[in-house]
Amino acid sequence: MRTEGEDLDQCAVCGMKIVDATTSFCGNHSEAYRKVNDAYSLWYAAYGSLTTDAFLKRLLTLPETGDRAREMARFLSRDPERWK
Repeated sequence: MRTEGEDLDQCAVCGMKIVDATTSFCGNHSEAYRKVNDAYSLWYAAYGSLTTDAFLKRLLTLPETGDRAREMARFLSRDPERWK
């Protein structure tokens, strides 16, 4: 959800120009969002009743998690309503 005064053409995570109006993310964060979302589905199937919050916290602790995925995990942790 956008805050008052937030530029509608800027990525909700980093402020770069958005490429996906449905998610309001730049190219990098749109791809990171897709990958994080896909990974959650796989983890949920493997772990069972894994909450999105627990998933995001685990994702942040993994050394192999990339920078954009880390930024997206932090963003989704702060703004869970953006998780679809």
